[in-house]
Amino acid sequence: MLRLLYNKSKVLKFYFSLFYILYSQEPFLEIRPYAAPSYEQYPISAQLDHQFPTSNIADDVFLRFDGFTFDGNVIYPNCLNGISCYDGHAGVDFHMPFDTPILAPANGYVIWASFTDPADPCPGGIEPNGDQGTIILAHGNDYFSVYLHMNPPLNVSVGENVLTGDTLGFNGNSGCAVDAHLHFEIRKGNWYFNSTDPWAIDPYGWWGSFTDPIEQIRDNQSDWLWISSDLIDDGDNGFQRYQGPNWSYFNYGYDNDSWSAPATTNANDSRHFSIWVPYLENSGVYDIEVFIPDGPNATNGAIYEVIVRNIDNTNSIQSIVLDQTINVNNFSNLTTLELPSGSNCSIILRDIVDQGSSGENVYFDAVRFLSTETSSSMQDTIKRQDNLNMFPLYPNPFNPSISFQYQTNLKSNIFIKIYNSNGVLVDSFVKEDQLVGSHHFKWIAKDSNGKTLPSGLYFITISNEMKTDVKKALLIH
Repeated sequence: MLRLLYNKSKVLKFYFSLFYILYSQEPFLEIRPYAAPSYEQYPISAQLDHQFPTSNIADDVFLRFDGFTFDGNVIYPNCLNGISCYDGHAGVDFHMPFDTPILAPANGYVIWASFTDPADPCPGGIEPNGDQGTIILAHGNDYFSVYLHMNPPLNVSVGENVLTGDTLGFNGNSGCAVDAHLHFEIRKGNWYFNSTDPWAIDPYGWWGSFTDPIEQIRDNQSDWLWISSDLIDDGDNGFQRYQGPNWSYFNYGYDNDSWSAPATTNANDSRHFSIWVPYLENSGVYDIEVFIPDGPNATNGAIYEVIVRNIDNTNSIQSIVLDQTINVNNFSNLTTLELPSGSNCSIILRDIVDQGSSGENVYFDAVRFLSTETSSSMQDTIKRQDNLNMFPLYPNPFNPSISFQYQTNLKSNIFIKIYNSNGVLVDSFVKEDQLVGSHHFKWIAKDSNGKTLPSGLYFITISNEMKTDVKKALLIH
């Protein structure tokens, strides 16, 4: 346990140096709990029911994390995944291919790892698919993470310490499941399943305009638990996309990726939305800016919801209409607001557009938060930081090599450094007097002495005198 706490301390110090984040107990989840594809995160299909999150009790009402209430088609399997699914659900379901590696999202201690009887009855009256594979981790901060529907064999045993990025096992459809997915659940205060007074909370927080009913059960509060920064793009911890039937991915926009969904003016037809949540070190006045890619048939009536948590754990919600056909391939100012520190504000964008607007598509891309207290000279520096751009890593996860492109618009020395999950520098490279243009870098997973590195999470940083960028790479042997 002492070693676990020591390793966790080193991880936190490393994040502090890279992202300028101050830590308390939360947020603490460092990565998504699965091996992500190279260009995105997996969407959430079924969400946590804030009305009463326990799978054995259904009250015909499903309350979503943004305060939307559904009272029809809320029982699995007839509910709409990503929208109104499902009544009594105590976690979130990530839709992903069968046998995807399931990873520890933070350091932890295995307190449960076995195949046991599934829920009785299964939600929606479905037939169970054998015994359910379950893993539970204790994170040493009163939070417990739960992983359901795992395939045999499990990769960990009770009593083991795990580090961020360690493989726990592989997802499947064991127990009360039809399709392959991961049921990911966070319990606060206790790791037990309780069908009367559940311990479950939502790791994606609560963003409704009224008090979260979960607080009335055990006085537990749903907080955004994912470590993020003040600039959030696709694949980052501060971004989450929810399942819909007509998402389109594009390799253009900020950092060469963006998403699009068909626009609608009818709320009943809405099937696509995403959320961005930053971590702000200090409270203060911030410019909130969104990146608009140059995509075809963009709407001129996209509606961004800016949500700010109040002291009493309710939220203030402001809707802002933005024309996505102007100032493309740039950040546009959405609004300027006084914001609290920590992960206490969010941006939600849906496929619903302003009445009377034109354009067929809503585009989802990066959002950033700039403190207005930054001096004008610092603002100029921020603008000049576009002289160095690091593009997505590929493949990721990788074995044994990983590559990326970077673009420099200023002749300068380029420094590339690789750290392990404990913040230890394992290798470094210098590209002296790098010429203006696009360049390619390939790294083989060995340290500076040529020794092969073990599986785990690594951080690749690239910098010049004006900018430092960092991306996460998962090595799996």
